[in-house]
Amino acid sequence: MFKKIVIRNVGVLKAFDAGTSPPLSQLTMFYARNGRGKSTLTAVMRAARDGCSNTVMARRSLGNNAADPEITLVSDSGNRLFKSGKWQHKRAPIEVFDATFIADNVFAGEMIELPQDRGLFSVIIGEEGVRLANLLERFNAHAKAAATKLKDAEAALEDDLPSDISRMDFFALAANPAYADRLDKAEKALKAVQQVDKITALKQLDTIAALTLPADMATILSATVPDIDAAARDRLAEHFRHFKLGKQGEAWVNYGIEHIHDNACPFCARPNADELGIVTLYGQIFGEQYKAHMTTITDAATALDDALGEDARTAIAATLTANVASAKAWEQFVQLGAELPDCADLGADLVEAHTAAKELLDRKRQSPLEAVADAELTAKANAALSRAAATLAAYNPAVEAINTATKGAQSASATMTEDDAKLAVTNVKRRIARTEDPGVQRRIEEYLAASRHDERAKNARKVTQKRLKSANDAAADHYHLRVNHYLERFGVSARITRPTNSMAGNAGSSDYSLVIRGESVPRGRGPGAAPIPSFRNTLSTGDKTTLALAFFLAKLDHDGALNQKVVVFDDPLASHDSHRRGKTVEAVKELCGRCLQLIVLSHDEYFLRDVEKLCASATKASYQMEYSDGDEWSAAKHVRLGDLCRSDHTKRLDKLAAYADNRQGDPDDIVLHVRQVIETHFRRSYTAYFPHNRNLGQMVRDIDDHVGSHPCDGVRNRMDALNSATCDNHHGDDADVMPKKGVDPDALKVIVTDALELIGARRPAGSTAAPALAPGSTAGGASSGVTVP
Repeated sequence: MFKKIVIRNVGVLKAFDAGTSPPLSQLTMFYARNGRGKSTLTAVMRAARDGCSNTVMARRSLGNNAADPEITLVSDSGNRLFKSGKWQHKRAPIEVFDATFIADNVFAGEMIELPQDRGLFSVIIGEEGVRLANLLERFNAHAKAAATKLKDAEAALEDDLPSDISRMDFFALAANPAYADRLDKAEKALKAVQQVDKITALKQLDTIAALTLPADMATILSATVPDIDAAARDRLAEHFRHFKLGKQGEAWVNYGIEHIHDNACPFCARPNADELGIVTLYGQIFGEQYKAHMTTITDAATALDDALGEDARTAIAATLTANVASAKAWEQFVQLGAELPDCADLGADLVEAHTAAKELLDRKRQSPLEAVADAELTAKANAALSRAAATLAAYNPAVEAINTATKGAQSASATMTEDDAKLAVTNVKRRIARTEDPGVQRRIEEYLAASRHDERAKNARKVTQKRLKSANDAAADHYHLRVNHYLERFGVSARITRPTNSMAGNAGSSDYSLVIRGESVPRGRGPGAAPIPSFRNTLSTGDKTTLALAFFLAKLDHDGALNQKVVVFDDPLASHDSHRRGKTVEAVKELCGRCLQLIVLSHDEYFLRDVEKLCASATKASYQMEYSDGDEWSAAKHVRLGDLCRSDHTKRLDKLAAYADNRQGDPDDIVLHVRQVIETHFRRSYTAYFPHNRNLGQMVRDIDDHVGSHPCDGVRNRMDALNSATCDNHHGDDADVMPKKGVDPDALKVIVTDALELIGARRPAGSTAAPALAPGSTAGGASSGVTVP
């Protein structure tokens, strides 16, 4: 319980000390008109509750040489201090209802925004919920920091991650020798894309056809002409030698044979050309069978030259050379996938095979009627040709593999963009750097650490959010019942639905709807709500304030530690009618016995007096906050609420009595009060005879003008005398004459005494009986001797 409040240099409370005499009590009330510092005092109490220094510093007194605020809250459990710009203690056990509570938790002006939803969430969850909310706030901060750190770690890794692999797969990569080959392939693909025109002009490699000896060569070498014996062939050869015909002899003789007619010699025209048998020999040798045999041998020789001859070998050599050049050109843009085998011995093998086979065919041509058989020479030709075939069996598949690769490169270069090709190169380089660059490994470790921290922070926040939601759900039924209880009690026709909560945006918020005449009405957000019934247009200002008060009272009902807390009310009567005023007094009275200390601030002294009357069993202290010493700095002084609530009429009577008894007061001021108390008395006592605004002189004329008996006939002369005695002082001076002298104190004492006796506020001198009724009054009528405060 607070015993004393000392505030210096905060708002208008330059040197505020509310603990003079008596000290603050279980029920402490502060009366103040507007601008005297009620809101400042309430803000100080709220700041002490929250441990908030900014609230105090923001209210530092202006026009006070920027003096630092200082606050001392003296309590049974120790002092709570604010100095050097901060509170020197933990949060104080205080609950505050004021305009800030309404704006933070229910509505601001006529609007509801997300901050009100979140503030109401904190109200509903209660003490444990507040602890969880604070914990959640810290976890939210941790999670935000962790997320920021993770984001930074992700950004640091951005230039390290390949685009064609997941982050975790990248982290799992190990060193791989194949990456070097993969990088070479990617770089060549990039070069191909960059030089697509050049790669389009490159030629494919050529394969070399299979190399074989003439078909049926063995048959040709062993073939003969059955109808021609070898002797005939020898005879013909001798004939050619005798005539020195040489190799041309056969052609010459063959030509002649074709022109024999009627058995005459085509050369000498002699008849019986075959009498020596030579023409018959010619016919045998150069007949169709023989000529076909020789043609087969000649064709085989020609086929051998075409396949293995010098021209064929030259063409093969040219193909080998061109393929090597093409492969070398392609290697700039593509991995060939195969190497061209060494063909250095191919030419020699072909020459050897050609030479051996040609020698066999030459022998055959020289001896066409004899079978030619040379196993060694035949084996030599076949072996050389087999070696050549083996070389080509390795060479041609390599050429085909290279062509497959180059065709793929041509196709890819035509469809792939340069950016894609560059990205492929980058991805391979990043794979290599994963295990070779220490900086990449360090960034990965930092990311993994940040990821683990982020996951822990999220989990902690998630668990706390779940607990907070559970706490809010447990309180929702309570608020639904208690808020509606207070709304009914205060005469508000609206009710609320069961509050619901949401954890969207990592911060709790509560919502509810109004139920008016059986229809659900949404609260509505912001100034531009839809043109439908909502909080803004279905509740009066008084209803809205009462709704906020209902939530505050429900919050206190839900507080298990209320008996250890100080509850502060700052002007809880805003926009309340007389019924709600009375219910508010009752609600405050009920709290007085439940909380440790109740502090009520108001500009309505009658409300404070009513609270004081109802809280009869509580110890009480009352203060008035007012400007001191003519300066606009507020100070607090102890007052009696009964004194604050006395009517002006009663206060004037006290001043007149003090002057009559002790001549206290300024005569010029007292003489004015004489007329005021007389006029007030007769207006109240004789409402049927004097209008509510009649002054004393008019009342005398009303009595004179009254037809028949007037109840004030008996005091008419005294009223007129008092009117005459005070009228000059009551009205302004005559502008045409000298101002009158001041009021005579002795004469004024007689006037005051007579006035008091006239209205029954004092008995005549020497009288012991009760004052007489006013003339013309009855036992049931108004009496001039009754004072109505």
